[in-house]
Amino acid sequence: MNPTWQDFLHQHPAVLLKIATQTLYQIDQLAILRVTGSDATVFLQGQLSCDVKKLSPQNSFFTAFCNAKGQVISTLLILKKDDHFLILLPQALLEKVQKKLQMYIMRSKVHLKNVSAELCLLGVSEVDLAQDNFSRQGDFIKLPQSRYLMISSVEKVIDFCFEKLNEGFLFQTSKRWHYFDLQAGLAWLTPDSSERYIPQMLNVEKFGGISFDKGCYTGQEVIARTHYLGKAKRELITTDAETIADKGTVLHSVTFDKKTLFLVVMPIQS
Repeated sequence: MNPTWQDFLHQHPAVLLKIATQTLYQIDQLAILRVTGSDATVFLQGQLSCDVKKLSPQNSFFTAFCNAKGQVISTLLILKKDDHFLILLPQALLEKVQKKLQMYIMRSKVHLKNVSAELCLLGVSEVDLAQDNFSRQGDFIKLPQSRYLMISSVEKVIDFCFEKLNEGFLFQTSKRWHYFDLQAGLAWLTPDSSERYIPQMLNVEKFGGISFDKGCYTGQEVIARTHYLGKAKRELITTDAETIADKGTVLHSVTFDKKTLFLVVMPIQS
């Protein structure tokens, strides 16, 4: 984390609010990987499940990077900014993903760099911007549950925070942000859940992060066969019932305001 941003957060501690209106959130679980180079588009097109060529300043994709068996190494959020790409992914999987992507680069003109200390991520609720999930407007990406993710320079994010704090916004604990992720069914993987599920089991297709007509990419054969034959054996659900959660594999659980939510991969009932 950037030291200037860290100092700012220490000066503006989060509070615990039951109602998430006019709030700012520190995003501490995601890292930022920048992909540059003249071959970056072609390279990412051959690795990710979305159609990278359809990225524009107006959109982003919640998508998957898979192994040859179609199992998701990491879910991620990708956007194109100027002449490069930014990939947002779980901090705990950054090293693994970077190493595996590096293996595929070979002689391609592609460069990967962890820019988590150069750029800032900020969660925001109650701002009047774009309405479609994963659409973009400037530095903001629309997320499910009436939220926006801001990604920009440290200086720009801090200026934005001061503006919103003067309007009555408050920093809220990041646990509430995680709670919203679970409500929306956003599956951010961990080292334990990496390479265990195909994208269809993790809501990646539901969120538009799989292209079935873009051509080959790593894991494409298994992912496409599952789609066309309709044979996904498990699905992702959000539940507050521990008895239901016990019947599947819990990816995440968050307790907020005395209520616990579970994000669970469940067998599909035939």
